[in-house]
Amino acid sequence: MIVGGGASGISAAKSYLDRFGPDKKVLILDALPDFGGHSHRNEFHVPNLADGGADVMTLRNGGTVNLDSIGTWNQDGPNGIPGAWGQPAVDFLAWAGVDTATGTKWQNGGAAGIPASYGLYQRLLFPAAEFGTDHVIAGRNVGPFAGQEPGTAAGWAAFLARTPYSQAAREAIVRVQTANDDFFANAPGAPLTMEQKRAYLTAITYKQYLQDHAGVNDEAFYGEYWRGSGSLLGAGGQAVSAADCWILGRPGFPDATGLGDTEDIELAGIGRTPFQDSRSFSGNTRAWPDGNTSLLRLAISKLIPNAFSDVNVGAGPQRPDQLSILKSQCHYDQLDLPSNVIRIRLNSTVFNVEPAGGGGYSPVDYVMNNVEGIHTYQGGGKALRVAAKHVIMACWNRVTAHVVQELPPAQVRGLCYARKVPLIYGRVGLNNWRAFADSKVASVAPRGTTLFWDSFSISAGAGFGPTATPGKYYGPTPNQPPEAPAQLTFTVVPNHPDAIPQLFAYSTGQQMLREMSWEDLEDSVVDLIDRTVNKEGGDFDPARDIHDWRINRWSYGYAHELTSTFDPSAYGPVEQQPQFIGRQPYKNVAIANSDSEAFAYTHSAINEGHRAVQDLPSS
Repeated sequence: MIVGGGASGISAAKSYLDRFGPDKKVLILDALPDFGGHSHRNEFHVPNLADGGADVMTLRNGGTVNLDSIGTWNQDGPNGIPGAWGQPAVDFLAWAGVDTATGTKWQNGGAAGIPASYGLYQRLLFPAAEFGTDHVIAGRNVGPFAGQEPGTAAGWAAFLARTPYSQAAREAIVRVQTANDDFFANAPGAPLTMEQKRAYLTAITYKQYLQDHAGVNDEAFYGEYWRGSGSLLGAGGQAVSAADCWILGRPGFPDATGLGDTEDIELAGIGRTPFQDSRSFSGNTRAWPDGNTSLLRLAISKLIPNAFSDVNVGAGPQRPDQLSILKSQCHYDQLDLPSNVIRIRLNSTVFNVEPAGGGGYSPVDYVMNNVEGIHTYQGGGKALRVAAKHVIMACWNRVTAHVVQELPPAQVRGLCYARKVPLIYGRVGLNNWRAFADSKVASVAPRGTTLFWDSFSISAGAGFGPTATPGKYYGPTPNQPPEAPAQLTFTVVPNHPDAIPQLFAYSTGQQMLREMSWEDLEDSVVDLIDRTVNKEGGDFDPARDIHDWRINRWSYGYAHELTSTFDPSAYGPVEQQPQFIGRQPYKNVAIANSDSEAFAYTHSAINEGHRAVQDLPSS
């Protein structure tokens, strides 16, 4: 029995058959209406009114984005993490038939994007709530200012003169972006050695560094530097490590600080993502149009062959591969057949697992969610029970702590230590992008803290596969005229701008998402468009121009990565960290999922699924 049908659960299912034999039966229970966990496929079908109403399919990820830094997967990590722990993810790709080395397989299928001739460029929105009135301006060195605002002091000053920032904020931003000064001159115990400076950065936040040592005031910090860390570190600059921000290339760390080179850095306390990104052997990063959903769909096509159709991309029907999986259809009615070696039962919420020792069987209690498509005879809304020789918890650690009975108190504390990073990947299928063409808006990046969204952007003309074979696998979708379909992307990693520590910042973001209805979210996107696109000469009408929405609201999203500023265990060793303590097997129950590695990546989830299987007793 595997609880959780994401990357970790699917990896565990494969590894279970590898270890215990291909004749063993595996049941995966997942509370969601689709497998994949944090990997979701957003698929739109929009009629192209510029081409007689022809169907245009566009794809985007609704969750996990890519296979990141593949060269690091089976190499040693921080805090004594051996490279061998990462080999299962490398092996999983090989088993699935995924070739990450051949670059032509990851090309854009001949797609060209929106032509540069339309002249779209970035805008910045300074909201009235903080700046008296809305100010919409071109981003630095783009559009009519391209080539006029280089990354020099003069270039930054010219850009900032167009903003509503105060003179003090402008001077602070110019200093952070261009001054080659040693900002550690006033640090405690100064002058500091390079090693002391690095260690000091692991103990303070990015906000503390900029304000205490670079002379940045609140206006400059919240205007320019608060939002930039959320996508990789999960929170704003007030709650993330200054060392992590330095290694990830955030502004404010010039050569004169004497910090040295970040490549292949070994520094106690830095996060897993900064460590990964700083390796000289990071290797390729690869992405499907729908994110890592394609990898998991490809895996299921091998584990449950009858659930995915053969695909004809020109040479007759064949089994899906890493390219054609984009076109293969999943037959959801085949996922849970009694004849399957591996069965996936969706819309199934597990609420009780009772570990068993001595070779016994565990009762696993769950309820079929009472949703559309679940009928009374399937047990919708009623509690059901199955018995399992082995149980793998491939769901959130905090869920495991509450669902699995009898766990030791120290293990429960380890499982409950972290919170999940809240985030939204939002997509809109547009009937046309005429308003964006007329306004020349390519993207919008809000400044300050009062606007909800971190950014939005327009795209058209997408594809995937070798450039030499356009149209074979996906796209190219039309990139013009503006009357053709397009896609709008909007994202946010919400947290209160003053919330610390980092785990509490996650909680404030989760609260924001809980308090917003779908209508609230949609209205906030339309409001942002109205205040930018329409102000800049567009005529966006949501009733006319929007075909469909996909708002992937992850109130409990990515795994927490330890940050030394607030998590002392980040200094190592890994065996003393809460996720390691929490993931220990108990009787016939093993614990998987990326929470158990405190590393929010698909390869981490795959590794943890494999490791959990090895943790199970042999009988």
